[in-house]
Amino acid sequence: MRTHRLALGIQVVDALRGEPADVAVAVEDGPLPYTVLMPADLEAAAVSYDPGVGLPRLPRGRRSGRFRLVFGEHTVSPARVRIYDTARRYAPRRLEVPFASLATVLAEEESGVRPSSRARRIAVFPGSAYSPQSNATGIRGRVVDMEGAPVRWVRVTARHAVHGDVLGRAHGDDRGEFLLVLGVLPRKLAAPQALLIHVLLDLAARPAALLGSPVGTLADPLADLFLEALPSAGMPDDISIGTTVPSAYSVRATSAVSLRLGRLVSPDSPFTLSEPE
Repeated sequence: MRTHRLALGIQVVDALRGEPADVAVAVEDGPLPYTVLMPADLEAAAVSYDPGVGLPRLPRGRRSGRFRLVFGEHTVSPARVRIYDTARRYAPRRLEVPFASLATVLAEEESGVRPSSRARRIAVFPGSAYSPQSNATGIRGRVVDMEGAPVRWVRVTARHAVHGDVLGRAHGDDRGEFLLVLGVLPRKLAAPQALLIHVLLDLAARPAALLGSPVGTLADPLADLFLEALPSAGMPDDISIGTTVPSAYSVRATSAVSLRLGRLVSPDSPFTLSEPE
């Protein structure tokens, strides 16, 4: 009888609702070579193309949003995983997740002590096809560079224009699109005059550069998605929940926007973000 030991458990949750997120999780450091099957017309198939094709997927657990990696002959820490949704309900993420070695796990079993947790909880943010509540307050936006090209994988933080409170966050996609929904307003902001909330949108992105593809092809749609390294389990961590803007996101801009309570606004013009000269 063969015994399977858990190396890593990943629970993916909706950053807004805290509920399990219906996504896929693939491991990038599986055995080579990868088989990357590309559609004949990638642009036409952008909505349905699976960015995990050819990569080993983590099997789902019994509950939605839960995935597991078991120890095998080639299982080494950290694991590089990509979390994505082909329906664009959630913005994708790439993460490097450390976990305990098999030797450490076996030693814990022999000692009889309570085993350390091997589960990580990771949040994903709304994508362009996300369906928020009907009374949600927020903004659907798009970020472009000075030439009108989309700024990929932008991070957006909404702060109150006067008090500076963080009211919401968003992760952008490969088309520069983002959906930012405000959370519960602090009591001092709960009843703004004219039902308008004036916010400052802090836009952040990396300098335009394609860093190469983990699957050996520039056609990989997530090749340039920033790889976020998580700390070891039990260490302070605000990367898993997606609230930390990576230090590599050095291109920044701020834009003032007025939001109306209970509505999602869609500006007529995109936001512009450019590298400083």
